[in-house]
Amino acid sequence: MAKQKSAKNNDEWTKTLTKVFVVFILISCVLGFTLTMGFFSIFKTAADGSGIVVSYTIRDDSGVAVLSSDQTVIENEGVVAGVSKPLQMVIGQNYSDFIVPIDVYMYPAGVTSYALFEPELTTIADESKGMHEGDTKTVLFPFGETMTREMTAEQYGLIGGNYSEAVTGMWIPPLGFAPKPEVVLENETAPETVSTRMAKIVGMNNDTLTVQYGYASADIAITQLV
Repeated sequence: MAKQKSAKNNDEWTKTLTKVFVVFILISCVLGFTLTMGFFSIFKTAADGSGIVVSYTIRDDSGVAVLSSDQTVIENEGVVAGVSKPLQMVIGQNYSDFIVPIDVYMYPAGVTSYALFEPELTTIADESKGMHEGDTKTVLFPFGETMTREMTAEQYGLIGGNYSEAVTGMWIPPLGFAPKPEVVLENETAPETVSTRMAKIVGMNNDTLTVQYGYASADIAITQLV
């Protein structure tokens, strides 16, 4: 009787070990597959058609951070305009409009529609080719210095500025941009969809301001590559 009971216990113990072994093998396979996929993902190269998630910091010509999704930059440097999520893009995609609005948190206004331009996004996407997950790069916007407009003292006042206090290098109240694009200065002529964008004074002459709304560069990091 004791032998039968011992044999039964051994049989149950064997079954238990077998189950544990099977579970261990399944877990090992899942982990192995996950780790293998993660390992091989570092060898993926961004190319036309690739989906990418890009952490970025857009800077002006003096290196000041204007807009960023990088937490380190936000905490250590601060930003002129605001904070956004990383950009989700497809390399080689075409944008139907020159103005591409994104959601940005701007203090104290809260979440607002911010105007990025098609050339900026296209440049970021094109310069991402050949990069891998975790790679970083500084992308230049040579067209940024040409994005300027003249504003009279009166027009400056319409957006909340005070011409008597204006100085070169100063950031002005956000400009509104319509999809065409055009700079919107008066509420009564504003279309339904307007995105804002920070600009700064780069010149002054006889009651006229020259403001630049183009930026110089973007620091980018590929956080995900599909």
